[in-house]
Amino acid sequence: MKRSVLYLALGTALLTTFVSCNETGKKDSNAAYEDKSASSANDVIEYTNLIVDLSNKNSDYVERLVNNADRVTELLSRNGNPAFLSSIIKPIMISMISHGKVKVEEPVDALNKADQQFFKEKVASFKGSFDKLKTTYAQLDDYLKAQDYKDDKGAKGLALADSIRNNAQVFFEQKAVLMKRVSEVADASEAIILKDSPIKEYVLAMKADMQSVRDYINLLGEGGADFAKISDKAQAAYDALEKSQAAHAGIDMANAAKESKDGYYKNFYDSFHQFLLTAKRIMRDAREKGEMTDSQLESLDSALDTMIGRYNSFTK
Repeated sequence: MKRSVLYLALGTALLTTFVSCNETGKKDSNAAYEDKSASSANDVIEYTNLIVDLSNKNSDYVERLVNNADRVTELLSRNGNPAFLSSIIKPIMISMISHGKVKVEEPVDALNKADQQFFKEKVASFKGSFDKLKTTYAQLDDYLKAQDYKDDKGAKGLALADSIRNNAQVFFEQKAVLMKRVSEVADASEAIILKDSPIKEYVLAMKADMQSVRDYINLLGEGGADFAKISDKAQAAYDALEKSQAAHAGIDMANAAKESKDGYYKNFYDSFHQFLLTAKRIMRDAREKGEMTDSQLESLDSALDTMIGRYNSFTK
């Protein structure tokens, strides 16, 4: 299965001023947002944050469904032991709670008309794919509880597990499309909000580090099957992360303290430090064994998720 595309909240790129033009000489769809007021920009950020929260929560759940499907396939295969199927527990889904007036199904008016239509359609499709996965897994769960694999030698169970993996692939492909536009729109709006903000330096530092961490994980994901070939490049990327963590963790905290953000900033860089410890251990194991496992990559994704959560806490 293609590994999930994780999204860094409020965008993966550094802040830029969106004033580029297309071939007709008109401002592109991102540039249009620079004329918005700070209030409108905040509305856009609030809406895109809802999509980010939905994406992260649903993606985590889907990954757990896929892990269970893989386990079912393993146990129903020729060399598996169906007796252990009873140990597979259906993941618990915690519903997303929004206390604001903005709803993820209803794009805010601050978005341009094209983006309102885009998000209305893509969010609906994204949620539909998620619901389809839940329905398919419910069928698999019933199948296991009834021990129907004793009647059909596991045929339906294997088919349902394959369906979950295939549907998860569609889900993550939809997520990539949705998150790409979220990133573009949110970054344009964020540039307005941070223009004269006292916390701009901290936000830029964290966003740069999250992108570097994402790039590092992607490097490992693309070449981890033969780690020896990327070992030197991976070490260089790790060293750069370590250097950046130390530098940014040591930034003067005066402005952050004035905004009561210093504790959140420290928490972010503490989580970055924990990421580095995990990465160091995983690279050592990969050198010894010659490869990196999906489980190890998922642990790095999880550590990045923690960083994203700390970043979100800072920006609230």
